[in-house]
Amino acid sequence: MELRTKAYPKVNIGLYIGRKTEDGFHNLASIFHKIDCVCDDILVRFEKAEKTTITVQGLEECADSKKNTCYEAARLFLEKSGIKAEISINIEKRIPVKAGIGGGSSDAASVLLALQKLAGNPLSSKDLMDCAAATGSDVPFFMQESKAAFVSGRGEVIRPIKTREDLKFSLYTSEVPKEGTGKAYATLDAKGLREKLPTKEELVNMYNRPVGQWDFENDFEILSKKPAGVDEKHGRLYMSGAGNTWYLVTDR
Repeated sequence: MELRTKAYPKVNIGLYIGRKTEDGFHNLASIFHKIDCVCDDILVRFEKAEKTTITVQGLEECADSKKNTCYEAARLFLEKSGIKAEISINIEKRIPVKAGIGGGSSDAASVLLALQKLAGNPLSSKDLMDCAAATGSDVPFFMQESKAAFVSGRGEVIRPIKTREDLKFSLYTSEVPKEGTGKAYATLDAKGLREKLPTKEELVNMYNRPVGQWDFENDFEILSKKPAGVDEKHGRLYMSGAGNTWYLVTDR
């Protein structure tokens, strides 16, 4: 059996980082917003078998065959369901890698949802979301239908919000390469992080204003610089996540 699906990225509309907690993660506050200007195409094949095998194709240039979110999502799905199967995942990659727009997390969520359907829905909603959270902090967001949500905790607390349909997004790449999310957080730790994070109400109120009145912040912007030549006359330019992707958002 096989299923074709698509994975879409997200941008952070505001990203506020708090101090590291006892479990080693940082609390955050952000609005995650799915965008559709680029996507990955994914083909998932699933057949029950006496011995489990998982293969992932299409990520050879950016990840190890067994150290990527799609492999981990499939492994956790089989572990949680107790199913043995031959799984083949083929990805036509278009979303930039390690760019701060959740491409790997979105791929993993698409794989989990595809496997759940192909296997006949063996997992409860809770168990499926547990697999998502164990795969990566941003994966649960991509599992739910809402295009926008206020996200807190380490990224696992997701509260959908009413999505604005008038927003348009364009992606740009910064000239400054990133050293990875871990080092980015370490730099913020050394700088000193926020004692208090904005509330859902504060960020949603800002989100619902005209884009020209937005005043969001991304704490990781101190590690990068705006891409040159972007006309901000009718929009706002923000960095997404801790990657090297910036986006221009307009409401015209």
